Amino acid sequence: MNRGAFGAAEDFLAKLPEAVQEWVQRPILPYDNSVALNNKTCPTEGVNFDEGAVKENEGAWRYITPSKISDWRQDIAEYLYRKQKEEQEKMSPETPLAKDEQGKEFLGGRGLVMAAGDHAAVVRARTNIRLLRSYNCTLPVEIFHFPNELSTPEKSLLEELSSLKQHSEDQEDQSGMKVTVRVVEGVRKGGDWKAFHIKAAAIQQSSFDEILYLDTDSYTLRNPEYLFESMQWKETGLMLWPDYTKSHATNPIWRLSGQICRNEYEGESGQILISRTLHQDLLWLAEFFALEHHKFYGFMGGDRDSYRAAALLMGKKWTGPGRLNAAAGVVLTGNPQGGGHTMLQADPEGKWLFVHANLIKHAKFRRPLWSRIHRAAQDKFAAESTYGDIHPPNDKLGDGVKLRVTYEPMMSTVMSTFEGYDEGLVVVEDWDTYEELKGFEEKWFGFGGVH
Repeated sequence: MNRGAFGAAEDFLAKLPEAVQEWVQRPILPYDNSVALNNKTCPTEGVNFDEGAVKENEGAWRYITPSKISDWRQDIAEYLYRKQKEEQEKMSPETPLAKDEQGKEFLGGRGLVMAAGDHAAVVRARTNIRLLRSYNCTLPVEIFHFPNELSTPEKSLLEELSSLKQHSEDQEDQSGMKVTVRVVEGVRKGGDWKAFHIKAAAIQQSSFDEILYLDTDSYTLRNPEYLFESMQWKETGLMLWPDYTKSHATNPIWRLSGQICRNEYEGESGQILISRTLHQDLLWLAEFFALEHHKFYGFMGGDRDSYRAAALLMGKKWTGPGRLNAAAGVVLTGNPQGGGHTMLQADPEGKWLFVHANLIKHAKFRRPLWSRIHRAAQDKFAAESTYGDIHPPNDKLGDGVKLRVTYEPMMSTVMSTFEGYDEGLVVVEDWDTYEELKGFEEKWFGFGGVH
């Protein structure tokens, strides 16, 4: 961490207690009062909210008392104060570099973080990094895994990535990306279906100041380093990407944050761009949510909405893509609205950047894997605005369009319109309609993509 960032971090730490107290003292409404107020700002007619999660959890959410919310706030505040104290104790004018909780020096600068432990995730990480190398990306990479998680074959694959020579004659390795494999500390792999909680710990424990986190199955279409030079990044130091589902009035996050429901899409954490210097509090909050995931992940969709939740608690702004996600996938005979297995996600200018193939691992599809795109006709944020801006008309983007997961003939998504809405609200396009998408499948398989 350079001295400029070091000073900014000291300034941030000094201001943290005031921000935390402002949040803790926000009113906590009883459930019925909160929902009545939130229904005015977050309507449900023609809105693609997470219907399954709401139906499954609404009964339990109703019985979360104001005193329980208050206890949660106090627990979070105490965690932040403890982290603040630990960080301040590590800082002194004589210390040339700040250190993380394991005593490793922060390298500072920019870097890319992934989490990969099982064989499939390691293979995806390898393909992802090979793609990045082909774009001449030079960001150093840190890949985290749980202790005692890797078998010998997985260790060999990761060692192959980390030992690639910086100036190999192989053109693939010319970019000089340095790959480091690290063990995540303080968390253990449990029996959950997904080990969501490693993500926040990996990001927090990384050695970078400016961090791009990528799920191993979120593949870039070009070198993502330009995001760090974008106006949106420089304005906020925090870029988040939306999911397909919108906020719902009953979600406990609104009582926890002390805010009225925002009519916007929930967060999705396949990729996160965050400045440690500006948002160390959000990293700590996301880490706390992960450590206490059995309390909080039920209304954050796992880890996916935890960074937006952290920003809401601390009253911080974020930016993101200039358009909503599309659903990309295969052409299914007899089901023209289905076949989606990939979240196609854009950059701040609305150009597709991330091929987040999050369902492709759960089913078997015929090639070509990427041939069809379904998207909302009204999917672009107003000029000079992005995700994170809920001013009209941004609050109405995607209205009338629903996306559901189906399991027949395989697990995939179906995008259509709600009953009574114009079918023209969903646009169906060929994958090659967009120049930035052409040739991706060939590259993906060529760099070791497995399906």
